[in-house]
Parts: sequence; C-alpha cells; structure tokens
Amino acid sequence: MTALDRRTVLRAALGMSALAVGGAPVLAACADDDRGRMDPRRAAQPQREDEVSPESTVPTSVAPNDPTLITGSFRSVKMAGRDTRWVVARPPGVTGLLPVVLVLHALNTDERTAFDSSLQMHRYLAQSVAAGTAPFALAAPDTGRNYYHPRLDGADSAAMIIDEFLPMLTSDTSLGLRTDRIGLYGWSMGGYGALRIGAILGPQRVAAIAASSPALWGDPRTFPPRAFDNPQDYQANSMFGAQNAFAKIPLLIDIGASDQFYLYTRQWMAGLHPPAAFTTAPGGHNNRFWRSVLPDQLAFLGRNLAA
Repeated sequence: MTALDRRTVLRAALGMSALAVGGAPVLAACADDDRGRMDPRRAAQPQREDEVSPESTVPTSVAPNDPTLITGSFRSVKMAGRDTRWVVARPPGVTGLLPVVLVLHALNTDERTAFDSSLQMHRYLAQSVAAGTAPFALAAPDTGRNYYHPRLDGADSAAMIIDEFLPMLTSDTSLGLRTDRIGLYGWSMGGYGALRIGAILGPQRVAAIAASSPALWGDPRTFPPRAFDNPQDYQANSMFGAQNAFAKIPLLIDIGASDQFYLYTRQWMAGLHPPAAFTTAPGGHNNRFWRSVLPDQLAFLGRNLAA
C-alpha cells in the first residue's frame, strides 16, 4: 500500500498552556539525551543520560484550533525493509506550495514526539507564522535509534531521508511541499543528524539548520555503542573534521550550560568558519529547555527559507 493510501488526517491530540512567540530569549540546550554506559576511561566524569524519558510521548487534550497533522508510512529499503512512519504539519490557513523543514527526533522518541506534549512544534509554528514568519511546513520521519548514519544492521536513516523520504514528500502533490531547498531541525541525536544530513546535501539544498543539544562526541575513545558501531564507524561519521561543510549554510545551535554535550559542542563550533549563531543559558537536556528556544529557531529557519 502506498504512503498516500495509508495517510490519515488527524487533529493533533495535544494540549498546552500559553505560548509566547516573541518574548522567549534564545537559550541553548545540549545536555543529557543519550542514556547508556560510558567508556570506563571516562570514569572521572559523571555518567549522564542522552535519552528522552517515556513521559515525553504522552498526549494531552485537543486544543480548539490545533493545526492539522497529516500522517503516513512507507516501507523503507534504506531502513532494512521496515515500515517507516511520518508526520507532516502545515501552518493553519496557509495554502499553496510550501518549503519544508525536516524534523529529526532524539533517541528513544519517534516522529510523533515533536508534535505531542514534548515540543508541540506545530503550535509554535502556527504562532510564529501568525507573528510574521514566512510560512513553511514541518516533516518528521521515524528513524528509530539509528543515529542517522549506516549501521551494522543494514539500516541508514540519513539515506532513507535523502533517497526515500524527500522524494516521497515531493511526489505526493496533495502535501503541497517543495523540497528543492529545505531546512533542517533536530534535537539531541536528531541535532547530530541535522548536521550530518546538512553536510551531505550542502548549501545548494539546505537553506538553514537549527540544532538543539546536538549529540556530539569529540573523543574517539569515549563514544557509546548506541551512536557508533566501532572506531572505524566513528571516524567515518563523526562531525569533527567536517566543519568546512557549513561555511555557506546558516547554522543556529542552542545548548544549555549544564548539558552533557556542552563542551564537545563548543569544541566543534570552534572549527566553524564563519562562526555559527550560538546561544547558551542555564538549562539541561530536557523538553522544557527545547521548547524555550523553539520560537527563535523557527523564526531563524523561516527567514533563511524565504531568503
């Protein structure tokens, strides 16, 4: 069955308190989004978690004017034949062809997390567009725990996104999406994924990248097996050494000062020329922080997509 056959139109079963688009300061979050054992050689450092807790996927009540979410699935060759679900969100009241921002999720979450009580990105997008941001859509695929690069199990979610998901978004004309020039957003594992996919596609395809708490490891001796299969995998897919790929891609990174990945992120950003937009504030690796920076990230993506 095709993605179009399976697609259903849902109203977002989510609830939230008031969102302030204009008043939230740009913060930064890059803390603990990857749970697991660390290398014993790092025993002097406290063990942190980089997974998102299960509570993050609990929906709440439906708001009266929720933007519509469109869902579907397809069988992905690049994900070793698994069914891959997806969600698309368009700002309410906006018609016509829209550019799209790919939303890349964190570890232990899925394509729904960006739109449930965790982040509620569709609502922030609606308010951002109402406040004057150039409209665009959000498209989130389920990438499992793959970490956005080829793995020993035969799955490669970055290849799935580039070779299958983006062409599907283009070919399904009922979605009304343009994918010739896209934005990328990701948090934690998805922040790393946004950077990696941005480096692959380059500035001809990528208008801008916004990343919260990117899961970056700068020491090849301490990466966790959930992120890389072996040292060769790390060397092939680490973002360290790949900074030149972002010389012409507008980049915004937000990370909290107490985040697990704060030091690695600052080290990585030191290799960017020109430097990226960067903000930090007290905060950790959690939904509260990620929501706090979304208004500025969405405005950043909208400006660059419209440029």
